[in-house]
Amino acid sequence: MVRVHGETECGSDAGYGNHASRHRQSQSFSMTKRKKSPYTVFLSHSGRDTWLANTIAEKIRAAKIGVWIDQMSLAGGDTVIDAIIQGMKRADEAVVLVSNDSIRSQWVAVEIGIALALRKRIAPLLNNIDYDAMAPLKGIKSYELNQFASLLREMKKRKQNR
Repeated sequence: MVRVHGETECGSDAGYGNHASRHRQSQSFSMTKRKKSPYTVFLSHSGRDTWLANTIAEKIRAAKIGVWIDQMSLAGGDTVIDAIIQGMKRADEAVVLVSNDSIRSQWVAVEIGIALALRKRIAPLLNNIDYDAMAPLKGIKSYELNQFASLLREMKKRKQNR
């Protein structure tokens, strides 16, 4: 006899009682395919770059790519570091908005460290700053802000190839 979602080859579980119902529920749960999570980008930035980060997030979302960004992804009372770690774990890659403000931000440094520890792809997005301004990002291909369209095209390709 083969059971799939409570059905047998001969019909339903009508005569099997409560045990069959529990068995059907566990079978249904274990046989359900997991839905693939949407491709998501963790957007790291300084609080002083919020307007620009939100603009970048809008463009990424318009490309049907999810974005984890602190002020939209955190709820009141959340433990910030735990939320950042969970956001980074769920993300497929990180985009770091590198500016004169972000190079002095301890939170941006923490987020880069988490991304590196989790072996996430990191794409530095440079806002009027040299590519080597932030030590942990040296040796990683970066994009000037005016090359954002190119970065977005590459993210779309990675989303499709996932």
